[in-house]
Amino acid sequence: MAKEKEVQEKPAKSGSKNKIFLIGVPLLIVLIFAGAAGAYFLGVFSAGDSGTAEAAVENQEEDDRLGPLLEMDDFVVNIMHKDTARFLKVGVTLEAEDEESKAAIEGRMPQITDAVLLLVGNRRFDDIKDLQGKMQLKADLLARIKELSGRGEVRNLYFTDFVVQ
Repeated sequence: MAKEKEVQEKPAKSGSKNKIFLIGVPLLIVLIFAGAAGAYFLGVFSAGDSGTAEAAVENQEEDDRLGPLLEMDDFVVNIMHKDTARFLKVGVTLEAEDEESKAAIEGRMPQITDAVLLLVGNRRFDDIKDLQGKMQLKADLLARIKELSGRGEVRNLYFTDFVVQ
C-alpha cells in the first residue's frame, strides 16, 4: 500500500513539472523574440550607428546656427477686452534661411507687415494673455509669413517686444 501511494504521487509531480515546462518554455521564447524585436527597432543592432550619430550632430549644429535676422518695426494695434479697447505693442524679428532669402523677404515687407497687422489686430486680450495664446499667435504669424514669402525662406519668428496696456 505504501508503494502504491508513492507511485501515485510521482506522476502527479511529473505532471505539474510538465505543465510548467509546457507553459514556461514558450513564454521564454516569446520574451526572447520580443526583446530582440524591441532592440532591433530601437536600433541597437544597426552597424552604422557611429556614422548616423555624427550626421545627426552635424545637422543639429546646422539647426542651432542662427540665420540672418530681419528686424521689423514695432506694431501697436487695438485689441478688445470685454467692452474696452486695449493696446498691444509687439516687436517681431524674422529669421531667414540665408542672405538670398533675407533679400526676398525684404522685397515682400509691405505684404508681411499687412499680414502681421491684420492677424494681431484681430486677437482679443483673452486670446493672448497666456503663454499658449502667445505661442498660437506666433504659429499663425509664422505660417502666414511663410505663405507670403515662400516656404523655405523664413525659418523662424521671434517676439522681441510684447506689451499689453
